[in-house]
Amino acid sequence: MSERIILLVEDSEPLRKVLAEKLRDVGFDVIEAASGEEGFKFAIDHKPNLILTDLVMFPMDGIEMTTKIRQSGQWGKDTKIVALTNQNSTEEEERVKAAGFTAYLVKAETGLDEVVKDIEGMLSEK
Repeated sequence: MSERIILLVEDSEPLRKVLAEKLRDVGFDVIEAASGEEGFKFAIDHKPNLILTDLVMFPMDGIEMTTKIRQSGQWGKDTKIVALTNQNSTEEEERVKAAGFTAYLVKAETGLDEVVKDIEGMLSEK
């Protein structure tokens, strides 16, 4: 099984498509989800090596999706989950950490190349 499977959960289709293409260009297998519900289903079905998710989505946001994944069993407890969000506040970062995210990236401050580099680094850690 490939160790380069990423689930990308992002409700903005243009951003999701650009980011998915960038990740595929460097050799990742990318599963795309347009909502938290779809992301949760795909996570359980495909058990990706890393999940990259937006936080603000309706009706299930990225924090609720992550909480459900973390409660779904050993794989869900151990998988790397990264928040990629426009929410840039100490309070939001604390909510993300409390929900069990691996990392917190702010869209406006993190270029696509940096996102890819961060993901590659996280997946190379055992």
